[in-house]
Amino acid sequence: MCVGSVATTCFNHHVLSERPSRFARRKPQDPVTRRDEALAFVASEATWRPPVWFGRLAVVLVEPTDPVNIGGVIRAMANTGFLNLRLVRPVGFDPWHVVGVAHYTQHIVEATQQYDALPSAVDDRHLVVGLTGKHHRIARNALPLPDALARLAQAAQGGQNVALVLGREDWGLSNDMLDACHLVTTIPTNPSYPSLNLAQAALLVLYQLFQGAGGQEQAFRPPRRGSVPAAAGLLEDLFADLERALEAIEFLKKRSRVHTLRSLRVALYRARLDTREASLLRAVVIEVRRFLCRKGILSEVGPIGASPSVNLTHSGGSGTLNSGPPEASPTPDS
Repeated sequence: MCVGSVATTCFNHHVLSERPSRFARRKPQDPVTRRDEALAFVASEATWRPPVWFGRLAVVLVEPTDPVNIGGVIRAMANTGFLNLRLVRPVGFDPWHVVGVAHYTQHIVEATQQYDALPSAVDDRHLVVGLTGKHHRIARNALPLPDALARLAQAAQGGQNVALVLGREDWGLSNDMLDACHLVTTIPTNPSYPSLNLAQAALLVLYQLFQGAGGQEQAFRPPRRGSVPAAAGLLEDLFADLERALEAIEFLKKRSRVHTLRSLRVALYRARLDTREASLLRAVVIEVRRFLCRKGILSEVGPIGASPSVNLTHSGGSGTLNSGPPEASPTPDS
């Protein structure tokens, strides 16, 4: 059994396979040029791409103790378009294991820089913002999160190098570490449970910067098989075949035919079916009668589609909707 700090070593060496990761063998996929059609959003030269000032922001993790959390932060950075990661005295940092958590992020992992102290990690930064959830007796230059991120973005857009500093998982940033931060801010959470996972905290902050840079305005990818709205004639065929299917299974036997069919008509109109959807539904209700015919419950499939001579009338105040006399059954279409 592994205990304490030994647990990380035991986990790394005995649980994870040492075989080359299939993700490490693949080339990094740059989200700017990636054109995978499985993506929900359009990925092309005209779509959103990280602005230049994103490259001026460094994410600094101070003494992270879990490689999985480092991988989570790297994944959050890749999701939001940030590439510059700096680590201060990381515990157990292993690029191979990190790539196993954050797939296709070799371009970030390989560029990650390591430092022995926070001051040296932010030595070239013009604005340093630290994240803290603690109450400090000493007055700090504390700003609400939106204001702090606005200052960070404004400085980077103006050509300054900036840094976002996050502390270790168990106690965050010490007073000595906060002394290296020009501003501090806090992510508002439920006061009865304020603690955030390191990767979650990074994602919450980076995603707000991503949104502010227009990332949320991306357009959804159109469907591969576009279809025009169903024409009125096709819908009338659907309604006619639907009525016959309901009649075949005696669904209308104890219900008002007029009200039931009218409610279904209104609901299907509201759905704004396209041609493919209407044809699919029509095929379903036609197959109901074909199935009953194969089982011997119906003697014949009967008419298909709406007849141009259909006369929808109320019969003698009975509350039913008649379709006129039965007609010869045309050859069922496919």
